[in-house]
Amino acid sequence: MTLTRCSNGHFYDQDKFDQCPHCGTAKQINETVAMNRDNNQTVALSHDAASGASTSLKDAVAQAVTSATASVDGNVTQSYYNRAIGTEPVVGWLVCVEGTHLGEDFRLKSGRNSIGRATGMDVPLTGDNTVSREKHAFVVYDPENQQFLALPGDARELCYLNDKLVLSAMELKINDVLKVGATKLMFFPCCTEAFHWNMVSKDKETNK
Repeated sequence: MTLTRCSNGHFYDQDKFDQCPHCGTAKQINETVAMNRDNNQTVALSHDAASGASTSLKDAVAQAVTSATASVDGNVTQSYYNRAIGTEPVVGWLVCVEGTHLGEDFRLKSGRNSIGRATGMDVPLTGDNTVSREKHAFVVYDPENQQFLALPGDARELCYLNDKLVLSAMELKINDVLKVGATKLMFFPCCTEAFHWNMVSKDKETNK
């Protein structure tokens, strides 16, 4: 083995390689990423000569994010009910009664539920182009007071509760209709005076 150091400071075996393999790989990565950046394609990031395995850019980024997150403190923020009963239960539903999602239902969880056209929203109205991509509106469940609220979102577009403009927090009651873009969503609570998940958490703590 003849170890040689290239101009970029990489060490490599000159008996096996005519030139630094690390520099060649880095150059190829940059060129490939540049070519595919605008096409939103998963590209080969590196190649392990020993195993023959390739690591995609998408996988490498995911691994880096996971490692960074784990190295901070290893903890994940727990929701109100996750702390109390060990799961994230449904607290209510929005059912589309008018629009492209007619008949579909959307589960609501404790805290803030975002409504928008993007798939990452809690209530994803992907088929309605009149809905803002992100955070057109919010439906909030307050587990401390067992109360549902409709809130305006961060977008320019407006939302309406029972045909009234939502400019600040407005209480949601059963069969209320929230209009977002061209979509109308009827509200059905799971948590009411007769039942709410705080009852379950209290029973669970009592039985310990």
